[in-house]
Amino acid sequence: MRFTIYLSALIGLMIGCSDSKQNLIVVEDDHDIDLTQLDSVRDNLNGFWILEDVLDEENLLYLDFDKENNVTSWETIPFSREIEQSGVIPMISCRPWVTIIKPHDKVELEFVGLYYSDTLEIESLSKTKFKIDGLTYLRHKGYDFMSSPIMPESVPED
Repeated sequence: MRFTIYLSALIGLMIGCSDSKQNLIVVEDDHDIDLTQLDSVRDNLNGFWILEDVLDEENLLYLDFDKENNVTSWETIPFSREIEQSGVIPMISCRPWVTIIKPHDKVELEFVGLYYSDTLEIESLSKTKFKIDGLTYLRHKGYDFMSSPIMPESVPED
């Protein structure tokens, strides 16, 4: 009887630990970021994000905006234990570049890709969540080994 109780408790703990929300960042004082301040928007967008509707998905959005020109790549990377252990992320080509712009009184993201370009307004932004084009992203813990930017410091000129 005790064995059954211990086994049930252990299985319950294992299921609880595999919760897809365990990798989300939670803060006590989550508040909206002032969307008129580009520096604050940039700093708060940097990091790992996951779509709210697909928390079980194994892909993360990684943003690391350059402080000089507010640009980064829209980097979608897989999230797995193998990558976390090896520290090696598969290279993906043809990703779009994103620039934070403020053409009028609202902050927007300007996307430029190989086959398209678009501009989307940031609908809302807080420490743990942002919404763009009707899609809500939640802050994710991501990879510890990715504290340095993916983007190269300089691009060689031809």
